[in-house]
Formats: sequence, structure tokens, C-alpha cells
Amino acid sequence: MIALGPNRTANGKIEKELGADIYTGRNGHIGRAVFHSYLHQGDKGILDGQPARAGLTAWPHIFSFCGGSHQLAAARALEDAWRVSPPPNALLLRAIAQAAEALQNATRWFYTAFGPSLANDFFAGHSLYNQARERFTAFKGSAFRQGMMAGALPTALYALFAGQWPYADFIIPGGVNTRVQAGELARAFALIDRYRSEWLETAWLGCPVERYLDIHTWEGLLGWLDEKAAHRDSSLGLFIRTALDYGLDKTGGGPGHYLAYGAFPGLEGENAENLWAAQLHGGFLHGDIYRQLCRETVLEMLDTPADGPHFQGEAVEAGPLARLAVAAAATAGEGAGHPLLGDILRKKGASTFTRALARMHEAALYFYYIRHWLSELVLKGPFTVPVEACDGIGIGLAEAPRGALAHYVELEGGLIKSYRILSPTILNIQAGNSVGKESPLAFALKGAAIRNLEKPFEVGLVARSFDACLACNVRVFKSLKGQLVSEAQV
Repeated sequence: MIALGPNRTANGKIEKELGADIYTGRNGHIGRAVFHSYLHQGDKGILDGQPARAGLTAWPHIFSFCGGSHQLAAARALEDAWRVSPPPNALLLRAIAQAAEALQNATRWFYTAFGPSLANDFFAGHSLYNQARERFTAFKGSAFRQGMMAGALPTALYALFAGQWPYADFIIPGGVNTRVQAGELARAFALIDRYRSEWLETAWLGCPVERYLDIHTWEGLLGWLDEKAAHRDSSLGLFIRTALDYGLDKTGGGPGHYLAYGAFPGLEGENAENLWAAQLHGGFLHGDIYRQLCRETVLEMLDTPADGPHFQGEAVEAGPLARLAVAAAATAGEGAGHPLLGDILRKKGASTFTRALARMHEAALYFYYIRHWLSELVLKGPFTVPVEACDGIGIGLAEAPRGALAHYVELEGGLIKSYRILSPTILNIQAGNSVGKESPLAFALKGAAIRNLEKPFEVGLVARSFDACLACNVRVFKSLKGQLVSEAQV
């Protein structure tokens, strides 16, 4: 068994493991998939009786993969309980740090997890396999070192303002505990511009980022591929062509329910009274039906069973595909939000390919956002406001790299009475279980053909498209009755 962290439950299970039971029919197709995890959800009383601010430091250490996002959600939960409105400078710095965390995750995820899957000998015989193997093989591929070095640049940008990632403690209720000097701002621009010149445009896109962001439709993306050799031969171009060659646009579908809390806060007119309305481009999407979120519906979801949460009776998918699709629906006709992934989802549906494309699409989009936010900082303006602590209930929402993240805190006598967390990984692997619905990952695997039951590569590939932050231990059963065939790690 592989452990990604030392925490074990009372029955000896490792908290950062994902267990998958895969039941196949006689033809090797998956008939049912059941996922279970002991991932901490804030339901073990670790912080009960601790000071109100304890979560600001505890959760980043427990959830190190997304430490910045957990600190942001913890701070927002306290601000919700205390009715605090951070100043614009603080909102900008938080957004920059949040986007930087997503950027470093996307590049490292592709070059260490998803890209090497495209180079796996499972795909030997496909027309683009040799090119994918030469480019995307872990450590030895021609694109590996450049991609991994690029992932270090957003981390350096994060550290410039926030301190060491992922354990920085710069986010506090009411703002941030730092100020930005002119020299730091200049270094920040230099770092994000290096990300563009050393990887984003030269290696990944093969064109200026502005040209890529001009693509708004699936047909436009295909046209971009054929426009220039530099586009086709870029790492993005090879990824798209390889994924289509492998048929990854026809695997890994989804239940069609998407939840996003809004990737970044609105910066105009935000105050404690309209904080929920100001959250940028969040909501619930089912097909073409979009609904805004409200505090009551999120509270209802947080009250659903921890091992099978649901949003109004539905299993909801979280992640880059969800937030881009929700944002496109939320801003339809308003000229805001990027429409590309929303258009692809409508025309091609959810798949292993669209999920991976969405994560990497954010590399260009968030670069663009970060540069704009840096230009909006007012160095002489305030970065925090005074807060007055009180008892109450608070909810803090954030979009972690893997999707919708919620923190719930109940304060009494200045101490934490109760704390709950609902992470995007739990939504993707277990949402809907308590109401008889298949989770997004279980849905994505149903019907998939397993070529070799001893080596269920297909399960790992689809799971990696969700970027679950867990080691995946798979048990394969030959029939729905439960005849164990193999156990594997993917």
C-alpha cells in the first residue's frame, strides 16, 4: 500500500488513500465502480475547543497539496462569521496566490501524471504513440524538464508575497499580513513573464497567449491546430492530437452536474452583505440550466453525509471543467468569462480529454488574470482591515486546483465548536452515494472496457483526469457477484 501521508484512522487505514472496487462483466466492461476514501473532512474533532483562528495554520499542513486554497477557505469562513470585508488589495493578492497555486499544479500534474499516461505502452500501435513517448515520458521525455521548471515559477511568485508554499500563513481574517513594495511588484511581473517566455508560449502553445485566448469554439480550436505547424507541433497541439487519436474524447463521461464556487472574488462593490453574489462566476450547472448559489443551499450540502455528499440530491462534479463550464454559463452574453470549454462541453460532452484540456486551458487563462491583477494593486492602499471576533457560523468557499472547496466553522465562546470540510476530491469520488447516485468518477468509468484485468490501466487514466490527490488502490472483480481477479495500484 502506498501512503502519501502519515495519518491513519483507528482501523489502520491510511487517510490519503483512494480505494476502488471495480466490477466487470464477462466482456471486461465495467458494470459498477465503488470508491471510498478516509480523507480527512474536518469531522474528527481535531480542532474542537481550539482558538477560532487555529484552522488558518492546521489545514494547510494537513492538506499540503492545496495548502493555499485551504488557508483561503478557512479565512473566508471566519470572515463570513464575523461579517468582515477585506480591502481590494487583499482580494487581489489572494487571487494572485490562488491562481499561482493552480498554475503550478496544472503544469506538474501534466508532466508527472497525465502526460506520461499518453506515453504508456498501453497505447503502442497508435499513430501518434511514438511522438507522445518521445515528448511526454516522465523524466526522459524532451518536454519534461522544461515543463517542470515552468511549474516552479508560479510557486516562486506565490512565495514572493505569501511565504513558503504550501504552508504560508499570509492570509488572515480581514485581508493579508503583508504589504507589497515596488521592488516586489517588479519581481512578480518578471516571474510571470518568464512563465510565458520560457514555457507557456514557446513550448506549450506555440503562439502568443492572446492568440490562443481568441479561440472561443471547438471548431476554432481545430482551426488553430491547422493554422500553423508551430501550433500542431506544440505540446498542447500534440496533446490534443494524441488524445483524439487514442479516443480519449469518448471515454470518462460525467453525470452532467457541475458545481463551482467561483474561481475568484468580485472586486467591485464587495461587502459582507453581498459577498455571495459577488463571488465571480460560481454556481450549479446541469446541461444548459444554470443556477446561482446561495448560502442556504451550500449549508444544506454541508449537512449531507460526509461519505456521500450531494447538492440538492445530485452527484456533482468539481474541478477545472466544472468551473470553466459554470463560468461560461454564468456570463453568457455578457462578454466575460472564457467560453471555449463551455462550447466544447456542449458539443462533445465530458470526457477524459475535455477534463484534461480544461486543466491546461487554465494555464493560459490564469497567466492573463495574474498579470492584470498585478497591475491593479495600489501599493499605498490598505492590505487589511480590523476585525472584531464573535461567536457564530461561517462558511468559506474557494476554488482549489482540483475544484470546489468548502469550510464550515461554528464558534462558541471564542473557540471552535465544530469544523467541517468538503473537498473537491470527495465530491468527485463519493458525491451522490448517500442518495443512490453514482459519483462522477464512478459514472466516468461505467461501461469502460478493461483490456487486461490484471493491469487496469484504464481506471488510472480516467482517475488522473480528475486529478484526485490520493494514491489509488484498485481491486478488480470479474462479476457483479464479487469474484476477486486482481489488485493493483494505478
